[in-house]
Amino acid sequence: MSNSKRGWNWAYHKARSYHVSRFQACYRATRFQLFGDTGSFVTHGGFRKSRIRS
Repeated sequence: MSNSKRGWNWAYHKARSYHVSRFQACYRATRFQLFGDTGSFVTHGGFRKSRIRS
């Protein structure tokens, strides 16, 4: 990863800011750490679809 600030912790808090559960945020942060991409997931109470990429 080129930017050291964007690790598991950053991705977890970013996902939580999108109003997803702790479990979902943990899963997405782990995917981000491993692959550099969370994949698309439903956020904001089901009204949006988001993706976090490095």
